[in-house]
Amino acid sequence: MDWQHRRIWNDLSSEVKQQRMSELEATLPKGFEFVRTETFERFGQSSETGVFLYGGAEFLFVPGDEAGLGWDGESMDAERLEMFGRSFGMSPEETKTALRSQMSPVREVSIRPMLVERAFSSAGWFDYDPSKLDPEEDDDLLEELEHFRQMPQQSLEIYQFARMERVEGEIRLQLFDDSETYEEWREDLIADPFDLPTEDEWEYVYAAGARTLFPWGDRIEPSMRLKYFSGTTSSQDGPIVYDLEQPNVFGLRFSGDPYRKELVVTPSGVRGKGGDGGASLHGGLGRELGYLPVATAFRDPYEHELDWPELLDGVVYRRIVRL
Repeated sequence: MDWQHRRIWNDLSSEVKQQRMSELEATLPKGFEFVRTETFERFGQSSETGVFLYGGAEFLFVPGDEAGLGWDGESMDAERLEMFGRSFGMSPEETKTALRSQMSPVREVSIRPMLVERAFSSAGWFDYDPSKLDPEEDDDLLEELEHFRQMPQQSLEIYQFARMERVEGEIRLQLFDDSETYEEWREDLIADPFDLPTEDEWEYVYAAGARTLFPWGDRIEPSMRLKYFSGTTSSQDGPIVYDLEQPNVFGLRFSGDPYRKELVVTPSGVRGKGGDGGASLHGGLGRELGYLPVATAFRDPYEHELDWPELLDGVVYRRIVRL
């Protein structure tokens, strides 16, 4: 078992970890630069890892491991099942079956060591400089921009076309990606040596091997500050960073937003993880069920009804490099 395995890696001293990361840098594709090691703590776990830069983006070293993934409800206590059952109008056993049907199956997998992009990016929307718009080719968009300038609203979205937002006296413009298929989108944005994580890899880096419903346990804790239940988006110290947006034990940031999904690769194509497009929250299911889609193993049961542009509208992505 080599040093890139999680158990071995965690036992190395900080000095040896620094040395291993410097040695790894020499084997990576051109453009990667090792900058430091950093320690992260989250949900009772701690990890010191390497931070690399590539084109201004941070990538973190995630060691490989043998991991149990998926969820079958066996770890959930009777109290939690009863709580979900009241919401579903079902018995505990019926509730377990209903929840299990929305989760990836229990399985044992081998995860390769990776460099994983620390932050996620929108897959469907990209920033565009309004000054680069062509008066002839983009006359419809320029008209919408002028209309927005006259409006009192802080932001405006034109479905699958453009987003406009006032930021410090300027207008931030985002345009919607015009790809018609995943393959077309990937060709433009995911070049070698990068890839998207598989569902197995995503579940592993998201929960760091935790076998509970969520990375931290089997419930949405009442003390958690959640995006749609906190009542405010800023404080005297600036914008609020919600609990589910904090870096995890690998140092990775996830949206923690049921309205967003993160794009992963599956044997049959792609799917979104970490959300349901907001269907549960929009349906008025409250904190516990509204945030069920951020469960590690959750699979949106209605995602197959979406075509690529519809999926693209609400997904984010991150790049990985397998080692």
